Amino acid sequence: MPTKSLFANAITLISITLSALLSGCTSVNKPANTLYIAYALPENDFNQSTKERIENRIKIFTQLFQQTNPDIRVVTVAYKANRMKHQITEDSRLNLGPDLIIELATSLGSYYQDSLVSSFSNSPPWTQQYDDVIKGLSTFNEKLIAAPYAIIPQVACYNNKVVKQPPKTIQELVELGASGVRIGLAANPAEVIWTAGSTGAIPEISSLVTKQNQNKQPLKIKEWLTWLRQAAYYQNISFYSNQSQLSDELTSNNLDWISCNSFQASVMKEKMGEQLSITILPNGVQTKAFTWPYITAFGLGANSSPTQRALALSYVKSNTNAVGQRQLMLRNEDLLPANKNVDIPNESSKTLKALNESWNEQSLSYLEEWPMIIQYLSTSQNYLDVKKALAELTSGVLSVEEAEQILINLAKEDNE
Repeated sequence: MPTKSLFANAITLISITLSALLSGCTSVNKPANTLYIAYALPENDFNQSTKERIENRIKIFTQLFQQTNPDIRVVTVAYKANRMKHQITEDSRLNLGPDLIIELATSLGSYYQDSLVSSFSNSPPWTQQYDDVIKGLSTFNEKLIAAPYAIIPQVACYNNKVVKQPPKTIQELVELGASGVRIGLAANPAEVIWTAGSTGAIPEISSLVTKQNQNKQPLKIKEWLTWLRQAAYYQNISFYSNQSQLSDELTSNNLDWISCNSFQASVMKEKMGEQLSITILPNGVQTKAFTWPYITAFGLGANSSPTQRALALSYVKSNTNAVGQRQLMLRNEDLLPANKNVDIPNESSKTLKALNESWNEQSLSYLEEWPMIIQYLSTSQNYLDVKKALAELTSGVLSVEEAEQILINLAKEDNE
């Protein structure tokens, strides 16, 4: 029986196929009173406005740190897609690597394997501030190699001037579209697989890997694919190739309801103001949506001097202890604290209530199936094959039966 620690495997795929790994700028000399932080930007978002948005967030981290380290200068360096690891490797050879790396928790495992980040101590406070799920995501070979500071849940974003009552079930979502509301979904597996949960297909997808019930016809998988195909027929439900397109369409008033994550919601809020609301994604009648969260974390750059390592640890402590985590949550309301000792004020914030329900009631309800789902999508090629099949299904190129056979055959190939 899988334990909560197996959830560590659940989001590894993000680091394989979705994480925009960094590249770009050349580091400069590193004075002892300066802390250097590297962070990621997707290549298609490597622009000044995105940098300013991310660095404004990092400024909040820095303010918490400088309450106890007022004389330390913090310098941020942005890297763009597919080059970050290479660039940090090159910089480290010149003794110019970053002191801290902000990345997905699971991505930092590959940095650790390449000796680009160092592990944290196995003593308090590091080992006692996370629950088993978060700790599992951050551990490699029983060493804590990432210090998570935020959970970014998957949710629904909508224009509340158009959508007066957000759908609670996937059936109500279809009815909402039939009423004239414009709905947008992404065809990427990680962004649309929540619907597999709402249609009850996750246990069957999991069983493709475990070979349980392998002689039984996978009726729920077919039901899920049928739902996607039928949704594509509807006039007011549209599929897009990626999540950023959905966000752009909602803020441009071309869509009224989309799937999103909480960080994207905060970006859209800047443009839409009070017109934007968020809620949990629709469940099924008897099953939960299979929401896909992002866990972001700090990694200790292996190239730091002893002085800078001490500063880096102080920076991380300032932002991962219970007091700092509560301040981060209340200042932004687009993340959940990774520290298990922080209470979430569900009653005072509808946004935080939605994030909490997405993570605790939807994501964590699939702890048993997560490892098998990720094993199924564990290679870039498998992920791309599923993505292609779903795109062709929702564009009418493949029939439901053809798409179903592709998904089944992928599992058979992996088991051979």
